[in-house]
Amino acid sequence: MKKSRWIDFGVVCGLFFLAFMFAVLRHDSQIKTMDQAGFALTMPITAVKTRAMLFITALGSPQFLGPVTLVMMLILWWKKQLGSSMWYGAMQFVGYLLVIFFKTSVMRPRPAHRLEKIGGYSFPSGHTFATVIFVLTILALLWPHLKSNWSRLFGCILGACWILLIMYSRVYLHVHYASDVWAGLLLALCWWLVANSQKERFMNWLTEIQK
Repeated sequence: MKKSRWIDFGVVCGLFFLAFMFAVLRHDSQIKTMDQAGFALTMPITAVKTRAMLFITALGSPQFLGPVTLVMMLILWWKKQLGSSMWYGAMQFVGYLLVIFFKTSVMRPRPAHRLEKIGGYSFPSGHTFATVIFVLTILALLWPHLKSNWSRLFGCILGACWILLIMYSRVYLHVHYASDVWAGLLLALCWWLVANSQKERFMNWLTEIQK
C-alpha cells in the first residue's frame, strides 16, 4: 500500500472513531442498539465459557502485552535493529496514551454485571487497541520473511482471529460495550496507519543523529 493511501485510510478510521465517540457522548439510540446486539451475540453465559474468556482477555491486557513488547524490543535491539526497536515500542506505549486521553475525556462508565473485576472507564477498549497494535507489529516484522501469498494470508487471518477474540471476550465479560471495542479497533488502525507513514522519516533522522 502506498504511503498516501496509508494516511487516507488511517484518516478515514479516525473519522469513524470520532463519529463513534460523539454518538456515545450524545447517547445515540443507534449506539444503544449496537451495544444491546453485542451483548446478545455473546450469550449464553456459562462457567466454562467465562473461564475461557478470562484467559483469552488476559492475552490482550497491558500486563501481558507490555512485557511481551519489551521482550520484542530487546530482541530487535540485540539484532542491531535499534530503530525498529524504538519505533515499535513507541507505537504501543505512546499509542496507549491516546487511549488514556480518550477514556478520561469521554468518561463512559463500564457496563453493569461485570464478570471481571476492573475499574476505570469504558470508551474506547484499551485491550482491543493494544492487541491491534501488537498484531500489526508482529505482522510487519514477519512480513518480509513470509514469502508466499498463502503464508501471508494465513498470518493475516490468524492475527484477525486474535483481535476478534479479544474484542468478543471484552463484551462477553461485560467490561466493555460493543461500541467500545469497535472504537478501540478504529483508533488503533488510525494510529498505526498514520504514524507508520512517518517511519522512514524517523529512521533517516535516527541515522543522522548516530553519525
